[in-house]
Order: sequence, then C-alpha cells, then structure tokens
Amino acid sequence: MKKTLLCSILLIFGLVLGAGMAAAGDLPVAAPVCKAQLSTPVPTAPAPAAADLFAPAPRPAAICPLIGCANDQYCRRDRDCTTAPGGVCNLFCPTQGCCSYPGP
Repeated sequence: MKKTLLCSILLIFGLVLGAGMAAAGDLPVAAPVCKAQLSTPVPTAPAPAAADLFAPAPRPAAICPLIGCANDQYCRRDRDCTTAPGGVCNLFCPTQGCCSYPGP
C-alpha cells in the first residue's frame, strides 16, 4: 500500500512539474557551439520606434483650389491680414483663406 501511494504521488508530482514546464515554454538546451557559428553575425531586424507604433498613418494633403479672393490677399490666420486694421482671415480650406476687413 505504501509503495503504491509513493508511486502515485511521484507520478502526480511528475505530471504537475511537466505541465508547468510546458506552460512556461521550451527550456533552453545547451548545444555544442561550432567555430562557424561564432564567426557568423546574427542578422537583426531594426526595432521600430515607439512613436511610430502609435502615430497615425500619413494622409495626403487636401487640394485647396484658389477660388480667388476679392482683394487677392490670401491668408492662413488673422495676423496675415495687415492691409487694414481689424482684418479677419476667412478660411475656405484648412490652410488657405481670404482676408476680409470691416467696412466704413
């Protein structure tokens, strides 16, 4: 009875240990190293930068047609309108607009 109990405990222990190793992955096995293996460099792939992983893909720029401003003064922001005081840039594209000024 004691011999059967001891064998079953060892069997269970071996199964648990084997399952643990299988879950942990392959264990490294020592292999003989040849001189040819030591002299050849190991090719490595360049690691992508962390910023590149989360950056959105570049999109092509929108084409903004020149619709023609009344005063032929194009702008990107209000401070570009310097012909008269109070100039406002009215954007017709994200990066292009026409300057307009308050009337008298």
